[in-house]
Amino acid sequence: MGKGVVPDSHSLSVAPARSFVLQNADLILLIGARLNWILHFGLPPRFADDVRVVQIDISADEIGTNRPAEVGLVGDARNIVSQLNHALDAEPWSFAADSEWRSGIVTNLEKNQKQVDAMLADDAVPMGYYRVLREIREQAPPETIYVAEGANTMDISRSVLANEEPKRRLDAGSFGTMGVGAGFAIATAVAKPDNKVVCVQGDSAFGCAGMEVETACRYQLPITFVVINNNGIGIGGSSLPDDRTQSSPGLYTIDARYDKVVEAFGGKGYFARTPDELSTAMKSAMSADGPALVNVAIDPKATGKPQKFGWLTH
Repeated sequence: MGKGVVPDSHSLSVAPARSFVLQNADLILLIGARLNWILHFGLPPRFADDVRVVQIDISADEIGTNRPAEVGLVGDARNIVSQLNHALDAEPWSFAADSEWRSGIVTNLEKNQKQVDAMLADDAVPMGYYRVLREIREQAPPETIYVAEGANTMDISRSVLANEEPKRRLDAGSFGTMGVGAGFAIATAVAKPDNKVVCVQGDSAFGCAGMEVETACRYQLPITFVVINNNGIGIGGSSLPDDRTQSSPGLYTIDARYDKVVEAFGGKGYFARTPDELSTAMKSAMSADGPALVNVAIDPKATGKPQKFGWLTH
């Protein structure tokens, strides 16, 4: 890309319009995302010290947040990208297909996909996150709106429960807020009665506002709640010590029956340990006229795909 793009009346440049040339520096074109906790705030080690950011955002206040933008473009992403495409048509530019950068991306994509495919296909008992999320994905109708909340549950679901259209997924977003899942699901079911709503939560996330299933039952909202239960926050355990004063505050009651909570208010509850039990429970829960909750016991030590960089690792 040889020149900066000057937007038209549908968007506004908040950085000086000037030319810039790539000289042995990484460039990120940031569209539809923000450099928040999900992307390590755009900071090292996940991002290079000298990386340059061309940021497209509908909000001017977001330009340069957490990392300065080389060029900031404010406006609707569709309009701005059309301008970029117009500029590229006039001055074509691309990475060579055999470049080290492109081949490296392809190699990593293939490696990651193999790892994920293996976890999605793993029918071992106790189950892992990926096997549970695969079952949800396979049984949910195309118009499903997903609500996801938790630590591993939410993070892993982003890569398994794909949303192909806008406003088909709600989660903690930019601020990492906990306790919003049940409220999001109820509001969605009221606002979008023609869409199936599936609320996927970790057991700790469900604990933040799980009693809101009473609201769902009172109004007979056909929400399918799925609690992915690992007996704790982040990493759970298989047993509680005899001396409970010595247990970690992140370790929960083993095999807690969250499904009984929804039953107390007239909803349908299911408990599953195996892939077959999960499949049967999901079929019944997804077809229920009112709220249903599937409580899935998974491996307490289950995690996501190995990451090169941990949370704010330096």
